[in-house]
Amino acid sequence: MTTERTRGSAPRRQRRRTQERADRTRELVIEETIKCIREEGFSAASTRHIIERAGVSTGVVQYHFGDRDGLLTAVIDHAINTLVTSINDVADEVEAIEDPEDRMRALTDAAWRVFLNPASLSAMEILIATRSFRAKLGTEQLAGLQPGLDRIARVVGNRSPHAEAIADLLWAAPLGLMVGQMVTEFPLPTDPQREAMAQLLIDHLKAGHERPARGRRKR
Repeated sequence: MTTERTRGSAPRRQRRRTQERADRTRELVIEETIKCIREEGFSAASTRHIIERAGVSTGVVQYHFGDRDGLLTAVIDHAINTLVTSINDVADEVEAIEDPEDRMRALTDAAWRVFLNPASLSAMEILIATRSFRAKLGTEQLAGLQPGLDRIARVVGNRSPHAEAIADLLWAAPLGLMVGQMVTEFPLPTDPQREAMAQLLIDHLKAGHERPARGRRKR
């Protein structure tokens, strides 16, 4: 009986190791595609060049992604899945901070970190460069971002009528900087804009606390 179980477990372990290697290879190709787009631009991310950078064969790309479009789609999916996880992590992080001003600064720093990560920037560059991928981007993928963005809006402040708009600015501002960087030869600064956004949140928070309650006139 023991011998039979041992014989049966060996193929399972082998299949598991084979699958783990395949998963690592797939992740390697996706990461190398992201690096290529960030370092050399979207036009450089041909299948041949990605294969050379990743040190894999054409068959590997065909097996995991089918073709270049499949690979680029995988990059976008990876970026969106990472964003969904990261946005909720940001909400968890800032909700635990008691001081309101510290919370707003932490929220801004985290938003810049999340939306300016290489995967997000590469996915945005793909979407800007190719109309076909924008058409394929499903509503379900984007809908996955909404719960996290709603949590961030609540962190900004339920009393504010502009909470959702400010939450949108937290992702629109860094991505806008990224688009600007794509058409500019020299590096654009991001720290001053991040500081300005943090101060905007703090000022907005203070204004909300100072606003008189409805139905009562300020004397």
